[in-house]
Amino acid sequence: MSPTVAIRLARASDRDLIFGWRNDPFIVALGSSQRTVTWEEHSRWFADALASDDRVVYVIENRGEPIGQVRFDRADSRHAIISIYVLQAWTGKGLGVSAIRAGSAAILQRWDVDAIVAHVREDNAAGAAGFIKAGFGESAPGPAPPPEHRTFALARTTDG
Repeated sequence: MSPTVAIRLARASDRDLIFGWRNDPFIVALGSSQRTVTWEEHSRWFADALASDDRVVYVIENRGEPIGQVRFDRADSRHAIISIYVLQAWTGKGLGVSAIRAGSAAILQRWDVDAIVAHVREDNAAGAAGFIKAGFGESAPGPAPPPEHRTFALARTTDG
């Protein structure tokens, strides 16, 4: 039986928690920008994210404990970009894969997009494996990835 997690929409009270996660050295090392952010940057970004119709932030929980974030940004009318991290203590347990699946299902119900696209750093083998296990295929639809990234995509199926 595969692990399961719950996702919930981020709320204003999650701002501090997500700020701490965002600047965790483990998360920074695997992120596309590979840099920390200031409190001011984060606070502005977080308020904008909660107010946006083109960005959805979910908190990943395991048995009620927050363990990470999965975010979706509408890239254009056809594509959503997924970004996910699970705190280091929770990696390697299949929880990220479950969160990718749960988040993807939720966003496909919320938005009428053709595909969800993930841009994964070339040196992030665990991240690439997670998207493959979650049903994403290596592909290049939609927006171009940043340099030194691989692209994975999950197409909307016609039966669901």
